[in-house]
Amino acid sequence: MDKAKVKLWTNQYFIIVILSLVMFTSFYMITAGFPIFVSTISDNPAMAGIMTTTLMLASLITRFFASVIIQKVNMKLLLIISLLYFLGTIALTFVNQSIGFLIFVRALQGIGFSMLTILVFTISSNIVPKSRLGEGIVYFALSTSVGTTIGPLIAISYLSHYSFHSMIMITLGLMFFSFVCSFFTKNTVKKEKERPQSATDQPFYKYMYDKRVLLPCILVSLNYMAIAGTVNFIGAFGKEIDVGGRISQFFIAQGIAMVIIRIFSGKIFDKFGHRVLIIPGAISGAAGLILLGFSKGMLMVIVSGALFGIAFAIIHPIIQAWALTLVPPEKKATANSMLLIFIDFGLAVGSVGLGLLAKKVGYGMTFTYSAVFMIIILILYLFGSKKTASLEADKGKATSL
Repeated sequence: MDKAKVKLWTNQYFIIVILSLVMFTSFYMITAGFPIFVSTISDNPAMAGIMTTTLMLASLITRFFASVIIQKVNMKLLLIISLLYFLGTIALTFVNQSIGFLIFVRALQGIGFSMLTILVFTISSNIVPKSRLGEGIVYFALSTSVGTTIGPLIAISYLSHYSFHSMIMITLGLMFFSFVCSFFTKNTVKKEKERPQSATDQPFYKYMYDKRVLLPCILVSLNYMAIAGTVNFIGAFGKEIDVGGRISQFFIAQGIAMVIIRIFSGKIFDKFGHRVLIIPGAISGAAGLILLGFSKGMLMVIVSGALFGIAFAIIHPIIQAWALTLVPPEKKATANSMLLIFIDFGLAVGSVGLGLLAKKVGYGMTFTYSAVFMIIILILYLFGSKKTASLEADKGKATSL
């Protein structure tokens, strides 16, 4: 009964959720706005793609080292420095408008955002009480998902009426708000003196990798390979089935389902574990993609969006919460870093691989084939999660003593 009364929405948790929501909104406003701006200063549309690729590569490389830095430096101080650094990269946009310089700026932004994402994910997971880990991770993931969704919507709508540089001023204001919020956070690693001496003297690579979370990372990567297809090709699919821009209703249905499911999925995780969520989540995701592939009208598209939204709501945050139960507190940054690396890898591989497939079989069949990712998630989880069950049981006994 005492566990159920542990407070989740503390001041610190509320601050990191708001900080992350505003930060993700700002970043994805920039991400969506850059291609539009580049199209006005260059006749080569490939330049926008190069900028995105540069950002992703810089982000991916940084993630390999970020977990090491985070575990060696005061998290609050590092969060403040990282936000100040990112503010500087946004301001650099005003210095020069040449393509080469803007590509350089995007690389710098990739480094900063990579560090920031690992920081806020780790800080939030450290703040959340153990008895409400699933609920806390899911609500936090909801805030980042909302920021990821409304950022591009704001940017596209705003740039249809106003200039790119005035939008950059808005993102500077939003990021400054997050910067101010960072001063009200606390360093979440307070147990430094309680750690075994061997933990602090581990070799460099030990902070970058932990085999205990390899299975969750693979599952998350497969999930984002499937997500890459819906993000990149849903617009073209709308033309393929003659529904045009109405195909965007897929994301509306997905978003509504995601919000509804995430309201209570974290509580289910805390009471019953990950198994009762991940299995139906993977099945729902596979069904949604298969239905989307065979859709001929908007009703099927909307239903498929809702089914895929259930998977979208469950798989990433619940697997993340599960992964964090598999490692000791001092390795949470490592677990979060690995998960984010595999997410980037999944998006990159999914975008390229499904793009090549779409050229051969069309967008509809590409979505149907991408359901295989969800089926593989289900199979790997059913067999692989048994090996982690004993580890979780041992950790449970240790925490109850």
